[in-house]
Amino acid sequence: MANISTAKGTMYLSRKFYDKNKELIDNWVKYYQTPQNYEYYGFAYMKIEEVTEDEVWLKFDGEGRWSWEDTLERLFSSDEFRSQINPYRDDLIKRLYESKEEIEMEYQDYEPGCQILVEREVTVSVEKYDNKDKYYTEVIVDTDIDIDYNDYNRIKTGVEDGYLLDENKEGLVKALKDFYYENKDIIEEKDFRLFKKYVLAYVEHDSELKGGLCTYRLMDDPDTFLEIMETSLEN
Repeated sequence: MANISTAKGTMYLSRKFYDKNKELIDNWVKYYQTPQNYEYYGFAYMKIEEVTEDEVWLKFDGEGRWSWEDTLERLFSSDEFRSQINPYRDDLIKRLYESKEEIEMEYQDYEPGCQILVEREVTVSVEKYDNKDKYYTEVIVDTDIDIDYNDYNRIKTGVEDGYLLDENKEGLVKALKDFYYENKDIIEEKDFRLFKKYVLAYVEHDSELKGGLCTYRLMDDPDTFLEIMETSLEN
């Protein structure tokens, strides 16, 4: 099974195109606001965030196959999982093509299995195969930023919950205190202040953490957390 990436970002449509196709676009957006309506490898949620003089901003969540970039290439062309495709999509594709409308997107893409964490800005347009009544999606990557894959950046970008030493040290200490007393029987340090000292040093200096600690590390497997921390401090 392919790894699933999650994307969060903003899509920008021209105000002129929106005004001309308002009912269609509103229905297309509304479809994703019902929890059971989503596209397998496509949009999972969407809402109109702002309407300006020149643009309409659409906030979206999406799911990607391996990466959201790969999914974008099939966004307005794929017929896979037809039963889950937004019923307004085909009409929207046709109008995008006829208007030669380009869509701009800014998004973060997160895929933990392959340790992907990126920020991208892309331009998306609908094109048509020669002599065929079939469309495809053209994606031009305008900005591509690979973000260092560590706990600090994952928490800072909002793709994981957790604690940052430079912003929420008090919250981390409180979580460590709860962890300590819940798992006291397997912790070598019999003094919480000493345990806290070791964990904070681990969070600050470990190359996978870099000053942040994802919540799941404390919750999933206490034995593994303690073992990894000990190994990191030894090195």
